[in-house]
This record gives sequence, C-alpha cells and structure tokens, in this order.
Amino acid sequence: MKLATQVRYGTRLLLDLAIHQSKSMVQMGDVASRQNISLKYLEQIIMPIKKAGFVTSKRGPKGGHCLAKSPDQITLAQIIRAFEKGRAAKKKPADTSNYSELQDSLIQETWDEAIKAFYSRLEEVTLADLSIGTTKKLWKDSDLLIFT
Repeated sequence: MKLATQVRYGTRLLLDLAIHQSKSMVQMGDVASRQNISLKYLEQIIMPIKKAGFVTSKRGPKGGHCLAKSPDQITLAQIIRAFEKGRAAKKKPADTSNYSELQDSLIQETWDEAIKAFYSRLEEVTLADLSIGTTKKLWKDSDLLIFT
C-alpha cells in the first residue's frame, strides 16, 4: 500500500516542526529547504493539517508555524485521517445469492479488517516516536550522542 504524497509530505512537515520548533516559530521556507518540497506545495498541504488542529500559525516578522499539540499527542493515524477524503462505507449486498455481489462483499469485509489493523498500528506511533527515531539515525555513527 502506497501512501498519498500529501500524507507523506504532511507527515514530513509535522515531523520537521516537531524537531525544529524548540528554537522559535518555524518558517515554511526553511521547511521547504530542509525537506526538499516546494514552498507552494507546502502551503497547500498545511491547510488540512491546520484544520485538524495540529498546527498554529502566527503572522509577522517573527511569525511562522508550530505544533498546536505535543508531538507525543499526534499519531500517524490522525495525520492520515486529516488528508482522507471521507471514505464512504460500502453497502452490504441485498441479494447474497448473487455470486459476484457476495464475492464483492467478502472482499470488502477483508479489506475493511486490514484497514482497521493498519490504523490500529498507526495509532501507536507518534511524531515524538518518529522524532526520536530520526535523531537516532542521524547520529548513529557519531560519538557525540549515545543512545541505549
């Protein structure tokens, strides 16, 4: 299963904010540069993120963006849901004696179970987890930081 580009880039944007916001508000231009994502595209994908309540913004010379919640309170499942276009629930077939409708129903039930398991796992992974993992990988070969 491949995640939509908006979800991947939205997650990278949030992770970047989680890592860099301790200094001050984060400028979108800085995120665009670090993440190698066009500024115009970042400005589009931040809208559903703000609407979901993950980010606050401030205008002006010292303005920018920062997380509205702690990184340990934002899960990957929540991020994906912020970008979903409202998946409509499939109806059960009225006629279960119809072979193809019965098959479609069984396939859909299995798919729904897989999606439920997918989201269940992603509810366990937070931006804080990804931030720690990123830091560990960046400093893996360094003697400056030691992780156990």
